[in-house]
Amino acid sequence: MPTTIYFLIGLLVFWGIVLLLREKLVEMGFTVYPFLLLWRKGTRAEWFPKLARSRAFKVFEVISLGISIGAMLGGISLIILSLLGSLNPAKPSTVRLEPIIPGVTVGLDQAPYILIAIGVSVLIHELMHAISATSNRISVKSGGIILLGFFPGAFVEPEEREFSNSSTLSKLKVVSVGIAINLILAGVFFPIVSYVPPMLSQGVLVEGVLPHSAAYNSSMEPGYVIQEINGIRVTTPDQLHRVLENFTTYLIEVKTPSGSELFNVTSPNHFLGVYITYYIPSYYLPLISTALWMFIVNLSLGLLNGAPLIITDGGKVLNELMKKIPHGERISLILQGALVLLLVFSISLSFTPQ
Repeated sequence: MPTTIYFLIGLLVFWGIVLLLREKLVEMGFTVYPFLLLWRKGTRAEWFPKLARSRAFKVFEVISLGISIGAMLGGISLIILSLLGSLNPAKPSTVRLEPIIPGVTVGLDQAPYILIAIGVSVLIHELMHAISATSNRISVKSGGIILLGFFPGAFVEPEEREFSNSSTLSKLKVVSVGIAINLILAGVFFPIVSYVPPMLSQGVLVEGVLPHSAAYNSSMEPGYVIQEINGIRVTTPDQLHRVLENFTTYLIEVKTPSGSELFNVTSPNHFLGVYITYYIPSYYLPLISTALWMFIVNLSLGLLNGAPLIITDGGKVLNELMKKIPHGERISLILQGALVLLLVFSISLSFTPQ
């Protein structure tokens, strides 16, 4: 795909310039490595103290503890189910772990929305850590921004000694609020991506046509928009399915680049043979795409960051819980190492054709 090649070339040129300017960037306070740009700065010790010490936020912290445990179990289940599904090609899994790479695993046109979603989600995640640290009387030492490849991020660092000397409950609260806020954001955007597209859809967009199917034999092509079948208005995939089930011969009104056309299609098995999606006016697409990626990114962050994977918040939660039993930290490290291997194996299988 030429666009993908241009994107990769542009990315390499950008990082080449960054490395050439490394000395100047270091003088400005940046840490520079190949494909990693980090800026750290000392910050205020307290963040939003009025909010942090409010009763509502204290309640939120307690709720976050339960959410983080649920996210840990959900993240572990996601990894195991994905791996089991990938290992059983006779029964393809609906759960599949793939990294989000614009131009490789998703369309390059989605890159702006993905970057916005990641930037906003990570910023809110880290802000919650900072506020919870203030809530638990732990000073915030520094904060900063990071660019990994082309993925933006942010971070905050509490005073290590104060954090280490705080109670187990305080540590769990500080760690858990980040996991919780991502899952809450996913919950906020879920109804938006579930119910808004059907409301805005003005037809059913044909994204692909199966060879030798009824649609293929009638010369239907990708990019066409199905608007009516047998005089019945069709704007969603569900409506299309219901109409197809009620007939075997179809007079389909389709919007094409050159206007409107009628197709006579016969399918005794009620199967048209098209890949479809909602046809949404272009001026709504940026909002829908942003909402979709806010849901996907926050759900992914909530579950995978909630899973105990050594460097994740879920790993910190498990470490704190396991400290209460003999050899708990060693057991926790072994379990987390095993899960990391399973995760890497599962992702590698996602690139294997099934």
